[in-house]
Amino acid sequence: MRGTVTKIFGRYYTVEYEGQSIISTLRGRLRKDKRLEKYSEPVAVGDIVDFEMEKDGSGAIELVHERRNIFTRKYKDSDRDDLIAANIDQIVVMQCFGKPRLNLRFVDRLLVRGSREGIPVLLCVNKLDLAEDCDIAILNDYYRGYDLGIMLTSAVTGKGLDGLKKALEGGLSIMIGNSGVGKTSILNRMYPGLDLRTTEVSEHTGKGRHTTTNVEMFRLEGDTRIIDTPGLREFGLMDIEPEELGIYFMEFGKYARKCGFSPCTHEHEPDCEIKKRVEKGKISEERYISYLNILSTLRDYYKNRYR
Repeated sequence: MRGTVTKIFGRYYTVEYEGQSIISTLRGRLRKDKRLEKYSEPVAVGDIVDFEMEKDGSGAIELVHERRNIFTRKYKDSDRDDLIAANIDQIVVMQCFGKPRLNLRFVDRLLVRGSREGIPVLLCVNKLDLAEDCDIAILNDYYRGYDLGIMLTSAVTGKGLDGLKKALEGGLSIMIGNSGVGKTSILNRMYPGLDLRTTEVSEHTGKGRHTTTNVEMFRLEGDTRIIDTPGLREFGLMDIEPEELGIYFMEFGKYARKCGFSPCTHEHEPDCEIKKRVEKGKISEERYISYLNILSTLRDYYKNRYR
């Protein structure tokens, strides 16, 4: 039998099969599959799997089918990639105006991941009811030259939610964001039947508390499916070589071929077209600084990884 993994909790996996949710475990030999050894978990939400039904009504997963794509992160203290989801159509990065404050450096890391894996990325900025005109102008200026889809929403007033719902329609989207940005509130307002639990942002820290505790897929209207994730505060990219980072900053691409050196890291090399474009205001200086910050992190990692 073939189904889709919709939730992971400990050593148990929920597999959706013909409208049923089958609590399943892995066959021992699956953990030895060479294709899956590099990941923190051999199976991810979104995986298509073959399984057998046991006499007690549980399932035993025997095979993970070839993945269209994967959504991972990697930190410097881990040998394996943290596998979060597979076979997704879109990454929806959630941020907000107000508290917790807009974190575009975090967004940039997710844009790099989406670009590397060939997965489209949509930026949704919630709490539009708290935004000043200058906040929206700063956001648009930061991503000038990048054809990034940006949606502004308010879970309080409902503004922008029809457009977001349409953008999610008919596909499998993973929603990623910091705790407290209103991800769960938006889902509840768009799809009232979900009735997901929400919490408030801490007055003391200005940060959200985790509401979602597991990565979980929800089947909504028609073929629309959402993977909800626990709030993240950081996102590791340690599987990316420093020299390839610029490829994934999309507004760099059309200018990089004019750089005086190839490859060019757009940092110290003379006659760098990207640096010229930053000086002329064609590329946001803040976005360029974000690139340099990630580049520095990756260099430090690869320099010290075997020490």
